[in-house]
Amino acid sequence: MKTALLILLALATASFADVTRQTKIVTKGFGGLESSQTATYTADKSSDVSKSKWTSGFMKTMTGGKEQETNTITRLDKELIWTLDARKKTYTEMTFAEFRKQLEDAQKQMKESEEDIPDTTAEEMYTWKVETISDPNPKTINGWECKNARMVATGTNKQDSLDWVKIDFSLWNSEQVPGTQEIRDFQMKYLTALGLDEWAQNMSLQMAVALYQNQFAQLVEELKKAPGETVQSTLEMRRHQLVGPNLGQAMKEGMKNELMGKLPFGKKKETPQEPKWEERVKYFMQSDLLSSTVAPAEATQFDVPAGYKLKKK
Repeated sequence: MKTALLILLALATASFADVTRQTKIVTKGFGGLESSQTATYTADKSSDVSKSKWTSGFMKTMTGGKEQETNTITRLDKELIWTLDARKKTYTEMTFAEFRKQLEDAQKQMKESEEDIPDTTAEEMYTWKVETISDPNPKTINGWECKNARMVATGTNKQDSLDWVKIDFSLWNSEQVPGTQEIRDFQMKYLTALGLDEWAQNMSLQMAVALYQNQFAQLVEELKKAPGETVQSTLEMRRHQLVGPNLGQAMKEGMKNELMGKLPFGKKKETPQEPKWEERVKYFMQSDLLSSTVAPAEATQFDVPAGYKLKKK
C-alpha cells in the first residue's frame, strides 16, 4: 500500500514538472524576421520572453532593424494574459474572454474578406500531386535523435499549366525531448479554454495552411511514422507566376521617357518589358528547438514585477 502511494505521488509530481525551452525561428515572406524565444511552463502558468528583429523588407525600415523584446505571462489559473513592457515598466491585461472575442472577430473578418476578394491561388483552382519523401534515416539534431516526416504538394493551375504552387514541409521529430508531455498538457488546457483547435499551437503555420489545408491534412498520416516533439521544422512555398516590372520601376521608366521627350533629339523608342514566368519563394520558415530542460522554475517570473503600472485600454 505504501509503495503504491509513493508511485502515485511520483507520477503526480512528474506530471507537473516545470519545463523551460529555447527556440529560434527564421521566416521570410513579408520581409525577413529572426526571433528567439525562452518559454517556461508550469501546470497552469507560462512565461514567454521573445526577442525579434526584422532583417529585410518594409518592417526593417520601419523598425530600423532594432531588436524588440516582448514578455507574455499566461495564467490559466486566473484566465489572464499579461504583456510586459520592460522599457516603460508598464503592462497590459487581457482576460481569456477578451482574447477569445478578438480571435472570433479576426476569424469573421477573414471570412468576409475571402468572400469579397476572389483568391487566384485558392486550393480548388489547382490539380494537386502529393508526394511523401521522408528521409528514412534518423538524424541527430541538437543532441536528440530525430525521425523525419516530409511532404511535397505540387498544385498545377487547371486553366494554365505554367502556373504552379509547390509546398515543401519537413519535420524532424524526437521522442527524447524532455518536458514534451507537460507542455502538451498545458497547451491543450489553454486551447480548450480559448476554444481553439490544435493547429493554433503553431501560429507560424496558420498563414501557410489557410489556403492549402487539404494538402496539409495528408501530412497527419505521415507524422505517425515520426512521433515525438518537433526539433526542427521547415516550410517553403514556391510559386511559378507571371511577373512584370514593379511599380517603382514603371514610374522610373515613365519619368525617364518624359525627360527624354523634352530633349532636342527627341524621345528614345524603347521596347516595353513583357511579363515573364518566374519561380519565386513566397514564404519560408525554419524553427529549431535549441534546448529543453525540466527543473523547478522561479515563481516570480509568472507575476507582474513590482513597480510596473497597468496600462489602461
